[in-house]
Amino acid sequence: MREGGPDDFGAATELLNGVWPHRVGSERALRHAAATEPTGAHRRYFAADADGRLAGWATAAIEYQSSERPGFLQVSVAPGFRRAGIGTALLERCEAHLAGLGVSTVLSFSTPDEAARAFAAAHGFRHTNTNRISAVDPRTIEPPSAPAGVELSPLGRLDPHQVYELDSEAMGDVPGEVAMDDVSFDQWLADYWGHPDTDLEASTAAVVDGRPVAFTHLRAGPGGRAVTDMTGTLRAYRGRGLALLAKSATLVNAAASGVELVLTENDETNAPMLRINQKLGYRPFGSTLVWSRP
Repeated sequence: MREGGPDDFGAATELLNGVWPHRVGSERALRHAAATEPTGAHRRYFAADADGRLAGWATAAIEYQSSERPGFLQVSVAPGFRRAGIGTALLERCEAHLAGLGVSTVLSFSTPDEAARAFAAAHGFRHTNTNRISAVDPRTIEPPSAPAGVELSPLGRLDPHQVYELDSEAMGDVPGEVAMDDVSFDQWLADYWGHPDTDLEASTAAVVDGRPVAFTHLRAGPGGRAVTDMTGTLRAYRGRGLALLAKSATLVNAAASGVELVLTENDETNAPMLRINQKLGYRPFGSTLVWSRP
């Protein structure tokens, strides 16, 4: 067991992409996040080595995007090294770090298998939410036609301040354990707009009277896979099919750039977004469980 760091990011990316089948992540994304995250997050990484390779990886930090400032930890162990105490040892290091920061609430995620459930419950975590993972082949999506008065535009051609305002309002209504309601414009630029895997040409907004009112944000990873991190609409423009329009256009653009599989993750209570995914032909791909303590 040891402190993790940038020298581990390549191996950590490989381990994480193997443990989490739906993950669309790159080494450059992990490096970018580590370099741009605010110091107030107090992020630390922990590593476990076995048989000359990285066997486990964990991280603990303050969830700086929420005004509630809960703690967050994540522990991942490679399949061949489980049931040897590695996960527990990594968890203890994460817990000690967060305890030193005075954190009272800790969030985490797990896969839905029984072993992961039992591990979380045994360490005092309570299952609070389930996220449904869905996937679609974007090559099956027909190019959409925008109605009169609506223009489809790549995000990269828009004023990022306007997209930030749209994202902030839409994000406030996304179901979840905590509200992601405290992201400054500069931090949003680093986390989303400037993320090295963000495809600002494929990501699309529906624009009305020069203002983006609905959008889908796409991150493209290795191996022809991508993920839509967020799809949202300003409250005043909901119920008009604009989120479906923006997401359809984004998927078509993704296919044109060589993406063969697009994944998305939604709280299972987010009925409007799940209906949009169903209309677009998304199929079940898995799920993640959200845990909280206390």
